[in-house]
Amino acid sequence: MAGDGSWQRWNTHFSTSVEVDLFGKTLRLAQDPNSQNLGTTVWDASIVLAKWLEKGARRGELARHRLRGKKAIELGAGTGLAGLALAMLSCDVVLTDTASILRLLQLNYDANLSPAACSGLDLPCLSELGKVSVQELDWTRPEQFAAASPPYDFVLAADCVYHEELVKDFFDTVVAMVTPKSTVLICNEFRSESVHNRFKELFEARFTLKRVPHAKMDAECQHPNIDIYICKWRKS
Repeated sequence: MAGDGSWQRWNTHFSTSVEVDLFGKTLRLAQDPNSQNLGTTVWDASIVLAKWLEKGARRGELARHRLRGKKAIELGAGTGLAGLALAMLSCDVVLTDTASILRLLQLNYDANLSPAACSGLDLPCLSELGKVSVQELDWTRPEQFAAASPPYDFVLAADCVYHEELVKDFFDTVVAMVTPKSTVLICNEFRSESVHNRFKELFEARFTLKRVPHAKMDAECQHPNIDIYICKWRKS
């Protein structure tokens, strides 16, 4: 998936798995081609976000040594790619989604980063692997927020802004997971003007949004329609 107009999409239900190379390890992520649930597909935005995290692993705020032992949560994790990438950077990560997605999330962790999956592999990214757990978190059910054990140092979301009616629920969930010192990383694919405007309206009222230049993304895993935002609490 390059930025030259030749966009090879991965978000198809026709395959049962997608392979993504991260930190020297090939992650094999299961999909469910028989499901109509959006969370059972590896979406392009999750690949863009994961590869950007890989690129920044050596320096800056998201360098591995700065993330060691930090607490993170991925909202709407789906197949879990972005959250698994953060765990490979030493974060302790909770992968969350609705109840019907949890089996797939657990399967992808077990197949890729569980102790059994990593046994015998000599890779630097596995020497300080963060803890990973899977938990239900439905944005439309605020009574579940406390059970997610906030606050978190990092909140991660890939392709979670796609329906105007859900943007407010997503925003409320993010706010419930953070403190003024938290960092929120959101990767969106532009889908409609109304959805994008609603996202900006809500988040800019509470956070500062810094859009990551595409020059800082992975050269092969980016597209003009996919943006990464680093969101920080507005001090005012």
